[in-house]
Amino acid sequence: MVEWIEMRNSRMKKNGHVIKIPHITIGVSDLKKSVSFYQDIVGFEKLGEWPTYALFNVAGVTFGLQLKGHLEICLLVDDLNKAYQHLKDKGARFASEPKDQPWGGQAATFVDPDGNKVTIETFHCNVCGKTCQSYHEFLEEHLRKHK
Repeated sequence: MVEWIEMRNSRMKKNGHVIKIPHITIGVSDLKKSVSFYQDIVGFEKLGEWPTYALFNVAGVTFGLQLKGHLEICLLVDDLNKAYQHLKDKGARFASEPKDQPWGGQAATFVDPDGNKVTIETFHCNVCGKTCQSYHEFLEEHLRKHK
């Protein structure tokens, strides 16, 4: 166990503050058709669906479909403000600064040289201080307890 933790910490140092990729969103032209494809044909577990967005669980990673959206990759970081400053100091161009999000987490988004959006985020509860490792844990097992 100790070796695994040391290996994980070593990898985190190489990747800056990144812990894992918890979420990926892709753009779709027909949400209903895409939801049906990913749920019925591919077999993904649907977590929720809204007029312009759907969310699936894929082996612990949330996979989003956004009507007329674009590719977006989210990176879970250990400390949002430190990760933001580290990337900014190295020359990353941010489209948004760290801020609280309507869904409860905190996030900032940078743009790579090809215009792809990459979001760094943390699932840290401002009510009790707990930091979760996934959006699913944050939403399902934590935030709903505070309502």
